[in-house]
Amino acid sequence: TAAAVHPQLTELLTYGQSYCLARGGCVTPGGDALAGYPLRAIRVTNEAVAGSSTISADAVSRGEKPVFFLMANIHAREITTPEIALRFLDLLLDGYGTDANITWLVDWHEIWIVPTANPDGHWLVELGQEPAYGGLPFMQRKNARLENGLDALDDCDIWPPDSGIQFGVDLNRNHSFAWGGNGSSDEPCSPVFRGVAPASESEVAQLEALLSALFADRRGPAMNDPAPADTAGLLITLHSFSNLVLWPWGHLYIDAPNKTDLRAIGDKLATFNGYRSCQAAAYDCLYAAAGATDDWAYGELGIPAFTFEIGDEFMPPYSTIDAIQWPDNGPALLYAATIARTPYQTIHGPDARDVLVAGPGPVRSVSATLDATSNSGLPIAAAEYTVDVPPWQEDAQPVALAATDGNFDAAVEKVIGEVETSALLPGGHILYLRGQDSAGNWGPVSATFITVTPTMPVERLFLPTVLRP
Repeated sequence: TAAAVHPQLTELLTYGQSYCLARGGCVTPGGDALAGYPLRAIRVTNEAVAGSSTISADAVSRGEKPVFFLMANIHAREITTPEIALRFLDLLLDGYGTDANITWLVDWHEIWIVPTANPDGHWLVELGQEPAYGGLPFMQRKNARLENGLDALDDCDIWPPDSGIQFGVDLNRNHSFAWGGNGSSDEPCSPVFRGVAPASESEVAQLEALLSALFADRRGPAMNDPAPADTAGLLITLHSFSNLVLWPWGHLYIDAPNKTDLRAIGDKLATFNGYRSCQAAAYDCLYAAAGATDDWAYGELGIPAFTFEIGDEFMPPYSTIDAIQWPDNGPALLYAATIARTPYQTIHGPDARDVLVAGPGPVRSVSATLDATSNSGLPIAAAEYTVDVPPWQEDAQPVALAATDGNFDAAVEKVIGEVETSALLPGGHILYLRGQDSAGNWGPVSATFITVTPTMPVERLFLPTVLRP
Protein backbone atom coordinates (compact mmCIF):
# COMPACT_ATOMS: atom_id res chain seq x y z
CA THR A 1 0.00 0.00 0.00
CA ALA A 2 2.75 2.46 0.93
CA ALA A 3 4.52 1.87 -2.38
CA ALA A 4 1.30 2.39 -4.35
CA VAL A 5 0.49 5.67 -2.58
CA HIS A 6 4.06 7.04 -2.78
CA PRO A 7 5.54 5.68 -6.01
CA GLN A 8 7.94 8.62 -6.37
CA LEU A 9 9.54 7.86 -2.98
CA THR A 10 9.38 4.09 -2.65
CA GLU A 11 10.38 0.95 -4.46
CA LEU A 12 9.71 -2.62 -3.42
CA LEU A 13 12.33 -5.32 -3.77
CA THR A 14 11.95 -9.07 -3.51
CA TYR A 15 15.48 -9.96 -2.45
CA GLY A 16 14.94 -13.70 -2.12
CA GLN A 17 12.73 -16.52 -0.92
CA SER A 18 12.11 -17.98 2.50
CA TYR A 19 13.21 -21.52 3.22
CA CYS A 20 9.76 -23.00 2.57
CA LEU A 21 9.11 -21.03 -0.60
CA ALA A 22 12.53 -21.95 -1.99
CA ARG A 23 11.90 -25.66 -1.48
CA GLY A 24 8.35 -25.66 -2.84
CA GLY A 25 6.55 -25.67 0.50
CA CYS A 26 6.85 -27.21 3.95
CA VAL A 27 4.71 -29.33 6.23
CA THR A 28 4.94 -28.84 9.98
CA PRO A 29 5.22 -31.82 12.36
CA GLY A 30 1.54 -31.16 13.03
CA GLY A 31 0.62 -31.61 9.37
CA ASP A 32 0.06 -27.93 8.52
CA ALA A 33 1.04 -26.84 5.01
CA LEU A 34 3.28 -23.76 4.78
CA ALA A 35 3.86 -22.49 1.24
CA GLY A 36 6.53 -19.97 2.20
CA TYR A 37 6.97 -16.30 1.39
CA PRO A 38 9.05 -13.93 -0.70
CA LEU A 39 11.61 -11.91 1.25
CA ARG A 40 10.60 -8.28 0.84
CA ALA A 41 12.31 -4.94 1.42
CA ILE A 42 11.18 -1.41 0.66
CA ARG A 43 13.48 1.47 -0.23
CA VAL A 44 12.55 5.04 0.65
CA THR A 45 14.34 7.84 -1.19
CA ASN A 46 13.62 10.63 -3.65
CA GLU A 47 14.96 9.31 -6.94
CA ALA A 48 14.71 12.80 -8.43
CA VAL A 49 17.78 13.64 -6.34
CA ALA A 50 20.80 12.04 -8.01
CA GLY A 51 22.72 9.23 -6.36
CA SER A 52 20.08 6.60 -5.65
CA SER A 53 20.83 2.90 -5.90
CA THR A 54 19.57 1.09 -8.99
CA ILE A 55 16.96 -1.64 -8.65
CA SER A 56 16.42 -3.92 -11.63
CA ALA A 57 14.13 -6.90 -11.03
CA ASP A 58 15.69 -8.57 -7.98
CA ALA A 59 19.17 -7.02 -8.41
CA VAL A 60 20.49 -3.94 -6.62
CA SER A 61 23.45 -1.77 -7.60
CA ARG A 62 24.91 0.51 -4.95
CA GLY A 63 24.30 4.23 -5.31
CA GLU A 64 26.08 7.25 -3.86
CA LYS A 65 23.55 8.07 -1.16
CA PRO A 66 24.29 6.86 2.38
CA VAL A 67 22.07 4.00 3.55
CA PHE A 68 20.22 3.46 6.80
CA PHE A 69 19.03 -0.15 6.99
CA LEU A 70 16.27 -1.14 9.42
CA MET A 71 15.21 -4.74 9.80
CA ALA A 72 12.84 -6.54 12.14
CA ASN A 73 11.48 -9.92 13.17
CA ILE A 74 14.44 -12.18 12.43
CA HIS A 75 13.17 -13.88 15.59
CA ALA A 76 9.60 -14.76 14.75
CA ARG A 77 7.99 -14.46 18.19
CA GLU A 78 9.18 -10.88 18.64
CA ILE A 79 5.92 -9.71 17.13
CA THR A 80 5.95 -6.00 17.87
CA THR A 81 9.16 -5.36 15.93
CA PRO A 82 7.53 -5.41 12.45
CA GLU A 83 5.00 -2.89 13.75
CA ILE A 84 7.80 -0.52 14.78
CA ALA A 85 9.46 -0.90 11.36
CA LEU A 86 6.21 -0.13 9.54
CA ARG A 87 5.50 2.88 11.72
CA PHE A 88 8.93 4.20 10.80
CA LEU A 89 8.01 3.75 7.14
CA ASP A 90 4.79 5.72 7.71
CA LEU A 91 6.72 8.46 9.53
CA LEU A 92 8.99 8.97 6.53
CA LEU A 93 6.24 8.95 3.91
CA ASP A 94 3.74 11.04 5.87
CA GLY A 95 6.40 13.57 6.84
CA TYR A 96 7.84 14.10 3.39
CA GLY A 97 6.98 17.61 2.22
CA THR A 98 5.57 18.64 5.60
CA ASP A 99 8.55 18.07 7.92
CA ALA A 100 11.80 19.64 6.76
CA ASN A 101 14.05 17.14 8.55
CA ILE A 102 12.26 14.14 7.08
CA THR A 103 12.15 15.81 3.66
CA TRP A 104 15.90 16.37 3.42
CA LEU A 105 16.56 12.91 4.80
CA VAL A 106 14.47 11.22 2.10
CA ASP A 107 16.00 13.46 -0.57
CA TRP A 108 19.66 12.85 0.27
CA HIS A 109 19.72 9.45 2.02
CA GLU A 110 18.31 6.00 1.34
CA ILE A 111 16.31 4.20 3.99
CA TRP A 112 15.80 0.47 3.52
CA ILE A 113 13.25 -1.38 5.64
CA VAL A 114 12.74 -5.15 6.01
CA PRO A 115 9.60 -5.52 8.15
CA THR A 116 10.09 -9.25 8.68
CA ALA A 117 13.30 -11.11 7.96
CA ASN A 118 11.70 -14.42 8.99
CA PRO A 119 8.26 -14.64 7.35
CA ASP A 120 7.95 -18.43 7.65
CA GLY A 121 8.61 -18.20 11.37
CA HIS A 122 6.10 -15.38 11.70
CA TRP A 123 3.50 -17.62 10.05
CA LEU A 124 4.26 -20.32 12.61
CA VAL A 125 3.70 -17.85 15.44
CA GLU A 126 0.30 -16.90 14.01
CA LEU A 127 -0.61 -20.57 13.45
CA GLY A 128 -0.96 -20.97 17.19
CA GLN A 129 -3.98 -18.66 17.08
CA GLU A 130 -5.92 -21.13 14.98
CA PRO A 131 -8.79 -22.83 16.88
CA ALA A 132 -7.13 -26.23 16.56
CA TYR A 133 -4.25 -25.00 18.71
CA GLY A 134 -6.11 -23.12 21.39
CA GLY A 135 -5.86 -19.59 20.05
CA LEU A 136 -2.53 -18.56 21.62
CA PRO A 137 0.45 -17.64 19.41
CA PHE A 138 3.24 -20.17 19.25
CA MET A 139 6.56 -19.05 20.74
CA GLN A 140 8.46 -19.98 17.58
CA ARG A 141 11.80 -18.16 17.44
CA LYS A 142 13.46 -19.84 14.48
CA ASN A 143 12.64 -20.38 10.81
CA ALA A 144 10.67 -23.35 9.48
CA ARG A 145 13.46 -25.72 8.44
CA LEU A 146 12.63 -29.23 9.65
CA GLU A 147 15.33 -31.31 7.96
CA ASN A 148 18.95 -30.33 8.50
CA GLY A 149 20.62 -33.26 6.79
CA LEU A 150 22.19 -34.47 10.02
CA ASP A 151 20.65 -37.88 9.46
CA ALA A 152 17.91 -39.47 7.38
CA LEU A 153 15.17 -38.32 9.76
CA ASP A 154 13.65 -35.04 10.81
CA ASP A 155 16.19 -33.66 13.22
CA CYS A 156 13.69 -32.04 15.59
CA ASP A 157 10.04 -32.97 15.26
CA ILE A 158 8.80 -31.30 18.46
CA TRP A 159 5.22 -30.14 18.10
CA PRO A 160 3.80 -27.71 18.92
CA PRO A 161 6.81 -25.40 19.30
CA ASP A 162 7.82 -24.64 22.85
CA SER A 163 9.71 -21.50 23.82
CA GLY A 164 12.75 -23.58 24.75
CA ILE A 165 12.46 -26.61 22.43
CA GLN A 166 11.47 -26.18 18.78
CA PHE A 167 12.46 -27.08 15.24
CA GLY A 168 14.10 -24.67 12.82
CA VAL A 169 17.32 -22.68 12.62
CA ASP A 170 17.98 -19.55 14.66
CA LEU A 171 18.64 -17.06 11.87
CA ASN A 172 20.41 -14.73 14.29
CA ARG A 173 23.02 -17.43 14.89
CA ASN A 174 23.38 -18.41 11.22
CA HIS A 175 25.28 -15.42 9.76
CA SER A 176 28.61 -16.25 8.18
CA PHE A 177 30.77 -13.96 10.34
CA ALA A 178 31.92 -15.72 13.53
CA TRP A 179 29.50 -18.57 12.88
CA GLY A 180 29.60 -21.43 15.37
CA GLY A 181 30.99 -19.53 18.33
CA ASN A 182 29.75 -18.48 21.75
CA GLY A 183 26.02 -18.42 22.38
CA SER A 184 25.05 -20.82 19.60
CA SER A 185 24.29 -24.55 19.59
CA ASP A 186 24.69 -27.53 17.27
CA GLU A 187 21.57 -29.19 18.72
CA PRO A 188 18.63 -28.88 16.26
CA CYS A 189 16.00 -28.49 18.99
CA SER A 190 17.90 -25.73 20.77
CA PRO A 191 16.42 -22.23 20.46
CA VAL A 192 19.89 -21.04 19.39
CA PHE A 193 20.59 -23.82 16.85
CA ARG A 194 23.01 -22.25 14.36
CA GLY A 195 22.30 -24.52 11.38
CA VAL A 196 24.64 -26.92 9.67
CA ALA A 197 26.86 -24.31 7.99
CA PRO A 198 27.45 -20.54 7.84
CA ALA A 199 24.57 -18.78 6.06
CA SER A 200 22.97 -22.14 5.33
CA GLU A 201 19.51 -20.56 5.49
CA SER A 202 18.12 -18.74 2.47
CA GLU A 203 16.78 -15.96 4.70
CA VAL A 204 20.32 -15.22 5.94
CA ALA A 205 22.27 -15.80 2.72
CA GLN A 206 20.00 -13.49 0.75
CA LEU A 207 19.97 -10.82 3.46
CA GLU A 208 23.77 -10.84 3.45
CA ALA A 209 23.75 -10.51 -0.34
CA LEU A 210 21.41 -7.51 -0.16
CA LEU A 211 23.52 -5.78 2.50
CA SER A 212 26.71 -6.45 0.54
CA ALA A 213 25.12 -4.84 -2.51
CA LEU A 214 24.08 -1.72 -0.57
CA PHE A 215 27.15 -1.08 1.59
CA ALA A 216 30.80 -0.83 0.61
CA ASP A 217 33.17 -3.09 2.54
CA ARG A 218 35.28 -0.70 4.63
CA ARG A 219 36.86 -3.02 7.21
CA GLY A 220 39.92 -5.23 6.86
CA PRO A 221 39.95 -9.00 7.47
CA ALA A 222 41.67 -9.00 10.87
CA MET A 223 39.59 -8.85 14.03
CA ASN A 224 41.47 -5.74 15.17
CA ASP A 225 41.08 -3.85 11.86
CA PRO A 226 38.98 -0.72 12.45
CA ALA A 227 36.63 0.72 9.88
CA PRO A 228 37.71 4.18 8.63
CA ALA A 229 36.23 7.20 10.37
CA ASP A 230 34.41 8.29 7.19
CA THR A 231 32.58 4.96 6.72
CA ALA A 232 29.04 5.53 5.46
CA GLY A 233 25.94 3.61 6.47
CA LEU A 234 24.26 2.29 9.60
CA LEU A 235 22.16 -0.78 10.45
CA ILE A 236 19.67 -1.43 13.23
CA THR A 237 18.00 -4.79 13.80
CA LEU A 238 14.91 -4.78 16.03
CA HIS A 239 14.46 -7.49 18.64
CA SER A 240 12.65 -7.97 21.93
CA PHE A 241 13.02 -7.85 24.82
CA SER A 242 15.19 -6.26 27.59
CA ASN A 243 15.24 -2.49 26.87
CA LEU A 244 18.80 -2.49 25.53
CA VAL A 245 20.81 -0.86 22.76
CA LEU A 246 23.51 -3.41 21.90
CA TRP A 247 26.68 -2.92 19.86
CA PRO A 248 29.51 -5.24 18.72
CA TRP A 249 31.10 -7.44 19.57
CA GLY A 250 28.30 -9.82 20.35
CA HIS A 251 30.32 -13.02 20.06
CA LEU A 252 33.49 -12.11 21.97
CA TYR A 253 34.15 -10.57 25.36
CA ILE A 254 36.69 -8.16 23.88
CA ASP A 255 36.47 -4.64 22.50
CA ALA A 256 35.62 -4.05 18.86
CA PRO A 257 38.25 -1.90 17.10
CA ASN A 258 35.71 0.92 16.64
CA LYS A 259 34.39 0.58 20.18
CA THR A 260 34.72 4.28 21.07
CA ASP A 261 32.52 5.35 18.18
CA LEU A 262 30.13 2.40 18.44
CA ARG A 263 29.60 3.16 22.09
CA ALA A 264 29.11 6.86 21.40
CA ILE A 265 26.39 6.08 18.85
CA GLY A 266 24.75 3.50 21.11
CA ASP A 267 24.81 5.86 24.10
CA LYS A 268 23.26 8.63 22.01
CA LEU A 269 20.47 6.41 20.66
CA ALA A 270 19.74 5.31 24.23
CA THR A 271 19.07 8.93 25.20
CA PHE A 272 15.95 8.74 23.03
CA ASN A 273 14.46 5.41 24.13
CA GLY A 274 15.80 5.37 27.68
CA TYR A 275 17.37 1.93 27.22
CA ARG A 276 20.72 0.77 28.50
CA SER A 277 23.54 0.98 25.95
CA CYS A 278 26.15 -1.77 26.22
CA GLN A 279 28.28 -4.27 24.37
CA ALA A 280 26.20 -7.40 23.84
CA ALA A 281 28.97 -9.83 24.85
CA ALA A 282 29.83 -8.12 28.10
CA TYR A 283 29.61 -9.79 31.48
CA ASP A 284 27.32 -7.09 32.86
CA CYS A 285 25.12 -6.64 29.75
CA LEU A 286 23.39 -9.58 28.05
CA TYR A 287 25.10 -12.71 26.65
CA ALA A 288 27.28 -13.83 23.76
CA ALA A 289 25.60 -14.47 20.41
CA ALA A 290 27.83 -15.69 17.59
CA GLY A 291 26.46 -15.48 14.06
CA ALA A 292 24.22 -12.45 14.69
CA THR A 293 23.26 -9.81 12.15
CA ASP A 294 24.91 -6.85 13.85
CA ASP A 295 28.27 -8.63 14.24
CA TRP A 296 28.13 -9.68 10.59
CA ALA A 297 27.32 -6.17 9.34
CA TYR A 298 30.10 -4.58 11.38
CA GLY A 299 32.57 -7.45 11.07
CA GLU A 300 32.25 -7.92 7.31
CA LEU A 301 31.42 -4.40 6.12
CA GLY A 302 32.60 -2.09 8.90
CA ILE A 303 29.30 -0.22 9.25
CA PRO A 304 28.09 0.59 12.76
CA ALA A 305 25.38 -1.95 13.58
CA PHE A 306 23.08 -2.15 16.57
CA THR A 307 20.40 -4.34 18.09
CA PHE A 308 17.47 -2.73 19.86
CA GLU A 309 15.98 -5.11 22.43
CA ILE A 310 12.55 -3.54 22.77
CA GLY A 311 10.23 -3.77 25.74
CA ASP A 312 9.69 -6.25 28.55
CA GLU A 313 8.13 -9.29 26.84
CA PHE A 314 7.84 -11.01 23.48
CA MET A 315 4.11 -10.50 23.04
CA PRO A 316 2.84 -7.50 24.99
CA PRO A 317 -0.67 -6.10 24.52
CA TYR A 318 -1.01 -4.47 21.12
CA SER A 319 -1.71 -1.11 22.77
CA THR A 320 1.87 -1.14 24.09
CA ILE A 321 3.19 -0.41 20.60
CA ASP A 322 1.62 3.00 20.22
CA ALA A 323 1.60 3.82 23.93
CA ILE A 324 5.26 3.02 24.67
CA GLN A 325 7.37 1.23 22.10
CA TRP A 326 6.92 3.50 19.10
CA PRO A 327 7.18 6.80 21.05
CA ASP A 328 10.36 5.48 22.69
CA ASN A 329 12.03 4.20 19.54
CA GLY A 330 10.77 6.33 16.65
CA PRO A 331 13.01 9.31 17.52
CA ALA A 332 16.02 7.01 17.99
CA LEU A 333 15.52 5.47 14.54
CA LEU A 334 15.12 8.89 12.95
CA TYR A 335 18.36 10.10 14.55
CA ALA A 336 20.19 7.00 13.37
CA ALA A 337 19.02 7.64 9.81
CA THR A 338 20.09 11.28 10.10
CA ILE A 339 23.71 10.48 10.95
CA ALA A 340 24.08 7.62 8.42
CA ARG A 341 26.28 9.65 6.04
CA THR A 342 29.31 9.55 8.37
CA PRO A 343 28.07 8.07 11.64
CA TYR A 344 31.48 7.47 13.25
CA GLN A 345 32.27 11.18 12.83
CA THR A 346 28.90 12.91 13.03
CA ILE A 347 28.00 11.32 16.37
CA HIS A 348 30.63 13.45 18.10
CA GLY A 349 29.38 16.80 16.77
CA PRO A 350 26.69 18.94 18.44
CA ASP A 351 23.00 18.64 17.69
CA ALA A 352 21.09 21.58 16.22
CA ARG A 353 17.67 22.20 17.76
CA ASP A 354 14.86 24.72 17.42
CA VAL A 355 15.96 25.97 14.01
CA LEU A 356 13.85 29.02 13.13
CA VAL A 357 13.72 31.44 10.22
CA ALA A 358 11.62 34.48 11.08
CA GLY A 359 10.43 37.59 9.33
CA PRO A 360 8.41 38.27 6.17
CA GLY A 361 10.95 40.49 4.45
CA PRO A 362 13.83 39.64 2.08
CA VAL A 363 16.30 39.59 4.99
CA ARG A 364 15.17 37.17 7.69
CA SER A 365 16.65 36.15 11.01
CA VAL A 366 17.97 32.63 11.58
CA SER A 367 18.29 31.16 15.06
CA ALA A 368 18.94 27.78 16.66
CA THR A 369 20.34 26.08 19.74
CA LEU A 370 23.46 23.92 19.42
CA ASP A 371 23.90 21.26 22.08
CA ALA A 372 26.90 18.95 22.49
CA THR A 373 26.13 17.72 26.02
CA SER A 374 25.12 14.19 24.95
CA ASN A 375 27.65 14.02 22.09
CA SER A 376 31.27 15.08 22.67
CA GLY A 377 30.45 17.40 25.55
CA LEU A 378 32.98 19.89 24.15
CA PRO A 379 32.34 23.62 23.65
CA ILE A 380 30.70 24.77 20.44
CA ALA A 381 33.21 26.41 18.10
CA ALA A 382 31.24 27.33 14.96
CA ALA A 383 27.87 27.19 13.23
CA GLU A 384 26.73 27.53 9.64
CA TYR A 385 23.75 27.18 7.36
CA THR A 386 23.19 26.45 3.69
CA VAL A 387 20.08 26.84 1.56
CA ASP A 388 18.56 24.21 -0.73
CA VAL A 389 21.60 21.91 -0.72
CA PRO A 390 23.20 20.36 2.38
CA PRO A 391 26.68 21.52 3.40
CA TRP A 392 28.47 18.41 2.10
CA GLN A 393 27.47 19.16 -1.51
CA GLU A 394 30.10 20.81 -3.72
CA ASP A 395 27.76 23.66 -4.71
CA ALA A 396 26.80 24.49 -1.12
CA GLN A 397 27.49 28.05 0.01
CA PRO A 398 27.83 28.01 3.81
CA VAL A 399 26.99 31.14 5.79
CA ALA A 400 28.46 31.49 9.28
CA LEU A 401 26.32 32.13 12.33
CA ALA A 402 27.32 33.91 15.54
CA ALA A 403 26.83 33.03 19.19
CA THR A 404 24.10 35.20 20.65
CA ASP A 405 26.24 35.94 23.73
CA GLY A 406 29.20 36.93 21.56
CA ASN A 407 31.43 33.94 22.29
CA PHE A 408 31.55 30.26 21.40
CA ASP A 409 32.72 28.80 24.70
CA ALA A 410 30.07 26.41 26.04
CA ALA A 411 28.62 23.00 25.18
CA VAL A 412 25.23 24.64 24.65
CA GLU A 413 25.07 27.80 22.56
CA LYS A 414 22.28 29.79 20.97
CA VAL A 415 23.23 31.05 17.53
CA ILE A 416 21.83 33.74 15.28
CA GLY A 417 22.32 35.12 11.80
CA GLU A 418 20.52 36.39 8.72
CA VAL A 419 19.42 34.84 5.46
CA GLU A 420 18.96 36.88 2.31
CA THR A 421 15.96 35.54 0.41
CA SER A 422 15.70 38.11 -2.41
CA ALA A 423 17.90 35.98 -4.67
CA LEU A 424 15.79 32.86 -4.10
CA LEU A 425 13.09 31.86 -6.54
CA PRO A 426 9.51 32.13 -5.30
CA GLY A 427 8.31 28.94 -3.63
CA GLY A 428 9.58 26.54 -1.00
CA HIS A 429 13.19 26.15 0.12
CA ILE A 430 15.04 24.26 2.84
CA LEU A 431 17.62 25.77 5.18
CA TYR A 432 20.18 23.30 6.62
CA LEU A 433 21.94 24.26 9.86
CA ARG A 434 24.71 22.50 11.77
CA GLY A 435 27.29 23.16 14.47
CA GLN A 436 30.92 22.26 15.11
CA ASP A 437 32.63 21.57 18.42
CA SER A 438 36.11 22.66 19.51
CA ALA A 439 37.62 19.37 18.29
CA GLY A 440 36.39 20.02 14.75
CA ASN A 441 33.44 17.61 14.83
CA TRP A 442 30.50 18.71 12.70
CA GLY A 443 27.18 17.45 14.02
CA PRO A 444 24.08 16.39 12.11
CA VAL A 445 22.16 18.98 10.16
CA SER A 446 18.73 20.15 11.22
CA ALA A 447 16.43 21.84 8.75
CA THR A 448 13.49 24.16 8.38
CA PHE A 449 11.39 25.32 5.46
CA ILE A 450 11.55 28.81 3.96
CA THR A 451 8.72 30.11 1.80
CA VAL A 452 9.50 32.95 -0.60
CA THR A 453 6.48 34.78 -2.00
CA PRO A 454 6.53 36.54 -5.38
CA THR A 455 7.19 40.27 -5.26
CA MET A 456 4.25 42.18 -6.73
CA PRO A 457 5.27 44.45 -9.65
CA VAL A 458 5.08 48.16 -8.80
CA GLU A 459 2.57 48.95 -11.54
CA ARG A 460 0.10 46.53 -10.03
CA LEU A 461 0.12 48.39 -6.74
CA PHE A 462 -1.88 51.22 -8.33
CA LEU A 463 -5.40 50.03 -8.87
CA PRO A 464 -7.63 51.79 -11.43
CA THR A 465 -10.36 54.04 -10.12
CA VAL A 466 -13.72 52.38 -10.12
CA LEU A 467 -16.38 54.79 -11.38
CA ARG A 468 -19.69 54.44 -9.66
CA PRO A 469 -22.95 55.64 -11.19
